[in-house]
Amino acid sequence: MARKVIEKLDCDGCLKKEGREVDAVMKLIIGPDEYHLCESHGEKFRSLIAEALGNTTDTAQSA
Repeated sequence: MARKVIEKLDCDGCLKKEGREVDAVMKLIIGPDEYHLCESHGEKFRSLIAEALGNTTDTAQSA
């Protein structure tokens, strides 16, 4: 009989900052580093990166 393995990942930001186990819903990979993030931490990182690099259409046009 086949087994299904389900891996539950917690948000790295919530664990580090508050010690809470919150389900991660997205993954952020920057070079060799990988972060698992909940919705609010993911949105926070997305806005910080967009602010630093510009939005995706501006970045694509400058390439």
